[in-house]
Amino acid sequence: MVSHEFRTPLGIIQSSAEILDDYLDQLDPSERREQLRSIIKNSRRMAGLMEEVLVLGRLDAGRMHFQPAPLDVAGLCRRLVDEVLSTLEGGCPVHFYTADLPAEVLADERLLRHILLNLLTNAVKYSEPGQPIDFHAHPRGDGLEFVVEDRGIGIPQDEQGRLFEAFHRGSNVGQRPGTGLGLVIVKRCVDLHRGKITVDSEVGRGTRVKVSLPVPAPALRIAADPALST
Repeated sequence: MVSHEFRTPLGIIQSSAEILDDYLDQLDPSERREQLRSIIKNSRRMAGLMEEVLVLGRLDAGRMHFQPAPLDVAGLCRRLVDEVLSTLEGGCPVHFYTADLPAEVLADERLLRHILLNLLTNAVKYSEPGQPIDFHAHPRGDGLEFVVEDRGIGIPQDEQGRLFEAFHRGSNVGQRPGTGLGLVIVKRCVDLHRGKITVDSEVGRGTRVKVSLPVPAPALRIAADPALST
């Protein structure tokens, strides 16, 4: 599965590079730009695939740990939305909703980035162009709740029990690229962050993923911890 996913973009990059090398002087400027865009797009795809494999390797080896620090969660979410839209060429609009988020919470930015980036990428990837993605972040109890909801292809009911198995992909994904590692990484990172994840999905109607993380605001933590008060 993984080797195939690497071979496909690598072959496209090689083909575009050879076309530019052999026919550069004969190509119109628009055709040159098209080949260059193909190289850039598939280079990004390969980089993303490599990142997934490396992250899962670090998780399996126990080399990723929960390291909370004060974090502007709303700012991180907005940056991730921009990154997804830029990388996936804005195929679907992502609507980000937030209310009453603390200015900072104690969270692990690296883990949270892996969680949210994978969920947003999946939502766009498995939706038809133009279908909106809803992304919510808000306080819930003593932590935060994140919800990513799409109107995409959905996940077959009889396959939902295998969502967090490495390399498993839905039978209805068609030609959409992927390794089957994204949700595995999400689940491992949620577990390290001591959180919970739930998935509700229906074929042809879309998927809703909810992640709940215990991330108290730093000020509240300091006030409640006698060792940190003066």
